[in-house]
Amino acid sequence: MSDQPYHFSEEEKKIFQLSPMPLIVCQLVNGQYRVLLASDSYCNMIHSDRNSVLEYLNQSSFSRVHPADVDKLAAFSVEAFSHKESHLFYRLSISGEYHTLLASAQIMLAKDHETKLGIVTYTDLGYYRVEDLSYSFDLPHTDQISGLPNSDYFDKFGEDYLVNLFAKKGSAAVAYFDIASLRSYNDHYGFLQGNKLIRTCAQTISKYYPDCLVIRYLDDSFLAIIPTENLAGKLTAISKEVASLAADKVTSLRAGVYRLNAKDTLSHAVDRAYLALRYLGDNRQSPYEVYNKTIQRYFENRDYLLGHFEEALTKGWLTVSYQPIYNIFSNKICSFEAVSRWESPGKPVKKARSFVPILENSGLIYHLDLHVLRQVCQLLKTRRANNLTNVPIAINLSQTDFRIPSFIDHILKITQEFQIPHYLLKFDLLALPDDSDQELLQKGTSTLQKHGFEIYLDRYGGENSDLSTEALINYNFSSLKIDLRNLQISSDKSKIVLTSIINMCHSLKISPIVKGIENQDMFAFVKPLGVMEVQGHYLSPELPQAELVRSPADKMETPEEQELYARIKKVHAFNNNLLTSGSLAYSPNSIFIWDNKKLTLVYSNQAFAAWVQHLGFSDLDSFVHACNVTYTSNYNHLWNAVINCNQEDNISQFDWITDAEEFKVRLQLVAKTDNMAAFLSDGYKVRDRPKPIDYQAISGIKEDLIKKALIETTNVGLFWKNHDLNFLGANQRFLDYFGLTLNELEQKKSLFLAADPRFKQILDQEEQILKDGVTIDNYLETTVKGRKRTFRYFLSPIYDESQISGLIGIVVDATAKMAELTSLRQEATRDPLTTLKNRRSFDRDFAYLTQRELMVMMIDVDHFKEFNDQFGHRYGDEVLKKVATCLLKTYGIGNCYRYGGDEFIVIWDFHTSKIVLEKDRQLRQLLSQIPILDLKFDIKISAGYVYGQASDEKAIYDMINQADSCLYHSKEQGRNQITGKEFHPVAKPKID
Repeated sequence: MSDQPYHFSEEEKKIFQLSPMPLIVCQLVNGQYRVLLASDSYCNMIHSDRNSVLEYLNQSSFSRVHPADVDKLAAFSVEAFSHKESHLFYRLSISGEYHTLLASAQIMLAKDHETKLGIVTYTDLGYYRVEDLSYSFDLPHTDQISGLPNSDYFDKFGEDYLVNLFAKKGSAAVAYFDIASLRSYNDHYGFLQGNKLIRTCAQTISKYYPDCLVIRYLDDSFLAIIPTENLAGKLTAISKEVASLAADKVTSLRAGVYRLNAKDTLSHAVDRAYLALRYLGDNRQSPYEVYNKTIQRYFENRDYLLGHFEEALTKGWLTVSYQPIYNIFSNKICSFEAVSRWESPGKPVKKARSFVPILENSGLIYHLDLHVLRQVCQLLKTRRANNLTNVPIAINLSQTDFRIPSFIDHILKITQEFQIPHYLLKFDLLALPDDSDQELLQKGTSTLQKHGFEIYLDRYGGENSDLSTEALINYNFSSLKIDLRNLQISSDKSKIVLTSIINMCHSLKISPIVKGIENQDMFAFVKPLGVMEVQGHYLSPELPQAELVRSPADKMETPEEQELYARIKKVHAFNNNLLTSGSLAYSPNSIFIWDNKKLTLVYSNQAFAAWVQHLGFSDLDSFVHACNVTYTSNYNHLWNAVINCNQEDNISQFDWITDAEEFKVRLQLVAKTDNMAAFLSDGYKVRDRPKPIDYQAISGIKEDLIKKALIETTNVGLFWKNHDLNFLGANQRFLDYFGLTLNELEQKKSLFLAADPRFKQILDQEEQILKDGVTIDNYLETTVKGRKRTFRYFLSPIYDESQISGLIGIVVDATAKMAELTSLRQEATRDPLTTLKNRRSFDRDFAYLTQRELMVMMIDVDHFKEFNDQFGHRYGDEVLKKVATCLLKTYGIGNCYRYGGDEFIVIWDFHTSKIVLEKDRQLRQLLSQIPILDLKFDIKISAGYVYGQASDEKAIYDMINQADSCLYHSKEQGRNQITGKEFHPVAKPKID
């Protein structure tokens, strides 16, 4: 401590006084606080000159300091010299307004290295008017920012105030006010504006309740003990006024209110008011909520759920039911939606909507979602073990699930544990999350889709329809669930809206699912719109898991039906561009399923139904029946078109002729499996037929009629060009081949761009025809509508008297024939699935395998039939391909054959049995936990081998037979092993 003030040099004074920071330099002199210097910025901040500042500060006067802050400022002035660094908030009157200042003191040594100087810097945090302050409360219990009493005052005097209000009014209420999103407000506008908003709220509440106890409670909250009169009017007015004064004109006060009984304590009332505020949640439409029985039950339910959630998980109270989703086309269950239920002993069953939001808000929902996933996987595994058909099951996921970093890893772990193919699991999401979850959700859904899971968007058109539309733009959903309960089905406008949504789905390549079908009227409303999948209690109630364990397979789609309809869903079958003429709303349009040589009509529009009646049938069923039992005339043409369309994988057309009219009917293949096919059909009227006459002119049929028949009814493509090789016209078959309209064709000289090599090739051929008149017969490979096709084309000249005036072309789709030829060539030596050599290669290979040491091994996949039946052909085929790949890695190219089914043969140079066993070990290691599509399996194999020399080709067949006997021995001994022995040649029969 010094007894003399420190003497500053002129240079030192200048440095401090010109500092851009408001600051003062002080010293303890003889135990007294003494201000030595003040910067210009400090003087400007408090609106005083330097001499007045130093005089005021050194008089130890606190006249400009808020009375509540005098004691702590006096203590700070002395105690600051006991610490290296210290800080203080206090209020100072500047030009009649109290400003909140942040004083930060640091102790440093002067240049003499002895004198301690205090450097105090100041930050002005804002102001409020002095006249707005109320001095009716004890100053030590006053909040520094708002000027209101603080929580200490409330704790000491609140009960007394409540008693007095009850005595005076006969009733009272506690209001718990909260500033909506103050943190975001501070982040955007800064803390000074945030403090100003706090003061605005304090003043506004006090304005509407001037004689009431209003306090600043916590950071962004206030408490008020108020009368119960006109709560709605005053609380609404407070909220609106605060919003109008806020910087963003949006942020406002919301309140939870509790009406007290005479026996209620103040702390009880505050708790209930806080619960009412929490019940408001994110609802910004209502400025207040009054505590009532509904809120009481909600929080009692919430406390019960959170308190017993772990118990519910472990004791099986959380059950799963299944809402069937029906395919209107197949009239079978095509999938389910898993629905969770809470079944506490002795209590009513709780539906998901009563506990899922609570678990979401508490961050526990991912436990429930993984629990449901585990239950679903267990059901699928049980049905598989019982040889029952499985269909996909949709599971609801919360957006908050993706906040858990390991959530997707848990999904993959569970599906692998139960070995559930990912195509059997779908995940439902609701609308969009808040902005903070966007990146997480997009990344999470994308990762799930990469693993083979489909993502659905649920409840489109409900309370989150705007968000749902945004989600359709930003996410790749497989299906969209439309809740019919949000539409008035009696309204024509609703039908237009629903049809528009369905068409939007098809255009986005999203499959629509209509849910909420509760009665026959709803079902009848939806059925004609071309929707394939529907669900609702009218179709089926929710089914318990126990019932599905034993549910018969005939209620559900077979794997092949699932495959077919999955392919139909990927095609916008109602897209006008799929076929080439007419609006499908007005032309007859239908979808037929071909199964086991039988046609089933699964969809038809009103125009098709009207056309069927026009043909003389009473209804659609009688028409379909006639198609299936009649094989003459028009029906024969129909079946020829079906067969041709199925084989050629292309549009097929024929004429449906009645006594009075002629119609053109076209079929297009839209989906195909091994034993089933789906065809889209449309048609249009060609002409009225003239009345039949009794005789035909001797001169024969008119030439123009023959030309017309060739152009309109022939099943090949026709086009014709002039001498300049410009297209003049073409028949409908040609246009269908190349996906063109006549207007588009007439603007072309070639089907190909000039840069395409085929452009010059065909143009040269056409020019040659114009020169020498020699016809052309050739093949053309091209891509039409994204599919590779092969056409055989014939070009022939057109003569006008003796001069060539143009040419005509005939085009036939040869894609199927060429594919069949290629397949036959490959099948002659190669297995089409595994690409290994097949037994047809034996005759060629065996010629050079004689007279050398060989090992011939037969290999069989253990329990392959059961695996194929349980997991389906996709997984079974993949297993065979993986085995083939591992065989090639182990034994090399040229040594491995697919013998048939799940049997393989290896013919390899023999060295020692030890090497054979080592190769077998390597093969089994490769087949351990091998990825099969989206799962991992241990593929077990049994093997048998023989070794030795074959004297001729027949002896190699003998080696195969003996290896097969060794394989049989391995199976008898329990499978998953290898058996071998030396080859013993079969003695040739003696010829006498």
